[in-house]
Amino acid sequence: MLVSTFEVLLKPQFPRIPGGFDAISRTAIQGYFLTIANVNFFPVTVSLVFTIKFPTELDDPSERPTSFDEFIDAVDISGQNIFPNNPQATLVPEIVPQNNKARLTFTIPENATSLLVLQPDFINRPEMLKEANFEARGYVEIFLSSLSGSDTATLLVNPEQRGTFFRTLDDNPSGVGLDQTTYNLPVSNGGVFKLSNV
Repeated sequence: MLVSTFEVLLKPQFPRIPGGFDAISRTAIQGYFLTIANVNFFPVTVSLVFTIKFPTELDDPSERPTSFDEFIDAVDISGQNIFPNNPQATLVPEIVPQNNKARLTFTIPENATSLLVLQPDFINRPEMLKEANFEARGYVEIFLSSLSGSDTATLLVNPEQRGTFFRTLDDNPSGVGLDQTTYNLPVSNGGVFKLSNV
């Protein structure tokens, strides 16, 4: 079932053009945040599938991302942060001809709420912060995993885009120019998803 579109960025706020907006522009890091509440009295295992259009050989060769390896994700389930060294927070590429899909599967305990974060992996690739040339758009689907304990489940789903703006990351705090923005993304059915394996 379709959840929402998403846009993950690490780019200048304004285009880089000669005589442009460099004096007032900041860099934006935008991530995708997906909150999923399990309103059932049993654990639910979900699979999220991300679909992205990656740059082709005809595009600018410096454009990122070129694969799902350039993303980092984290899952917070009831206050426990799970990072990609854990199977429950690992994007697994799907075997499709376009190589543009990846799956993430994790279990949400009964009556618990999870938070998924997807963003550019500037932690393991700090050069991304200087290049500021990361732009990915796509859509997310959610499925009830066959590993789930029930054939049906009801979930409350809320997707958001959250962005952080900064001017510089040097040692002078007054020059950072930090700011944040967040906005909800539209979802069907008021965010109430009734999933089924039958």
